[in-house]
Amino acid sequence: MKAQPHSDHSAGVRLSGVSKSFEEVEAVRGISLEIPAGTFFSLLGPSGCGKSTTLRMIAGFETPESGSIYIGGEDMTGRSPQSRPTAMVFQNYALFPHMNVAENVAYGLRVRRVEKSERERRVRSALVRVEMGAYLETPVTELSGGQQQRIALARAIATEPDVLLFDEPLSNLDAALREQTRSELKQIQASLGTTSLYVTHDQEEALALSDQIAIMRNGEIVQTGTPKSLYEHPRTAFVASFLGRSNILDGELAARLAGEDLRNGSVLSVRAECIKVGKGGIHKGRITSVQYLGRISTLWIEWEGIELRAVVASGADLAESVEFDVSSFSWV
Repeated sequence: MKAQPHSDHSAGVRLSGVSKSFEEVEAVRGISLEIPAGTFFSLLGPSGCGKSTTLRMIAGFETPESGSIYIGGEDMTGRSPQSRPTAMVFQNYALFPHMNVAENVAYGLRVRRVEKSERERRVRSALVRVEMGAYLETPVTELSGGQQQRIALARAIATEPDVLLFDEPLSNLDAALREQTRSELKQIQASLGTTSLYVTHDQEEALALSDQIAIMRNGEIVQTGTPKSLYEHPRTAFVASFLGRSNILDGELAARLAGEDLRNGSVLSVRAECIKVGKGGIHKGRITSVQYLGRISTLWIEWEGIELRAVVASGADLAESVEFDVSSFSWV
């Protein structure tokens, strides 16, 4: 996984005013988006926000009602999925149970009528990349979920696409395996250098994997940026609360918690980790609930009739009545 990026298999993606409806539901509403070549780009948002529909339009599985889709500067809007320089890794892997590993990985190459010796070379190369080179003849039904996910990725990269598309590919894995596979996926993408578009509703996954993230809501993109810029400088209350689960306050309580005058038209966003619990704090509250999460615990603190979420190190000595300060906040 230490290989140099293959810059000859990467292309930027551009969406211009793309819309899609299903009967009375506007799934995607006139979105425009630039995905630079070679980047790992995530579409993040709650279920039903339009992210998977956007991905399927880029792949060619859905046709936009308006707008255009460009890959590498070429208009792909009316092209079939087979004629686009893309490959998809599906949520359920979409492997063929009656085929072994090699046959599954070779499938896309057979459809494209790649010559046999070249096909075999690409299959072996792709399997080595995902550390499954010893499983050529293994029936896919004998593989674990994590191994099947790797085979689905190998099948996608064997076609040497300009753009890799991922539709929540880790959602079927357990928590420990998901974290491990996430790290491996990022390494593989970095070594390939292939433009990758990743759809997820998991904020932590998007933050860990992405060079850039577009946050979607109700078929629209509400903010785009690096993980750091989105987390530290959310533009709306929705972005602040969805990405990192901020405490959102308005009115007099917002001004009191921030210790400064209320800004017109703004609400206050305070990250849970920015509420510092300890003696000498200027605010006083009461702990109503504690959720133990291993190294850390989440607290819910009743303050002035509302509940605030805070994070402390597990094992901290806490009484029911607590004092706390706010170390940082933002107006959104």
